[in-house]
This record gives sequence, C-alpha cells and structure tokens, in this order.
Amino acid sequence: MKLLSSADVRRLLHNKYVAILADSIQRSVNKDLVKILQNDEFRTEKQLKGKGEMSFANDTLGGSLGEMHNGIIYCEVRHYRTDHHLVRFYFLTCVPSE
Repeated sequence: MKLLSSADVRRLLHNKYVAILADSIQRSVNKDLVKILQNDEFRTEKQLKGKGEMSFANDTLGGSLGEMHNGIIYCEVRHYRTDHHLVRFYFLTCVPSE
C-alpha cells in the first residue's frame, strides 16, 4: 500500500478548508493531518497521548481554555492555518439527542 507524502497531501488539500468534528478517539486523525501537512511524519506515541495542549505542531487551541471535562459545555477547537490550508478540529464531548 502506497502512503501519501506530505507533498501529495498539501497538493490534495491546497486552498481547502477541512473541518473535523469528532471525539477524543479521533483526535489523532487531526494530529496526523497537521503533521503530514508540514513534513513526511506522523505524530509520535507521546504526542498521541497529549490532549488540551496550547499548541501542537504549529496549531493553536481555542474554545474553552479552562480545565478539561466531559460536560456538554466543554468546547475545544484546534486551528491550523497556512497560506493555503485551513484545518479545524472541533472536539465533541457528546451529541444531545434533542
């Protein structure tokens, strides 16, 4: 199986806005995407375990900057931007049924 290179991913997502709405299990998808947009690397095991960092691989943390919790009012938005790419990760603690 051929993996995409950083250049392939940058070309594929050139001038695109990527929004990832997910929970903590999918947080690594965002981290891998941000890393691969910069170079031919994925996040390390240590980076995988991190959460709520003020910055990861040149992204920034927004939303609720206080203590992390699982309540429905918790909001974490990660934002990675270059001249030609915009990736936002919206952390969902839960989705209400009504």
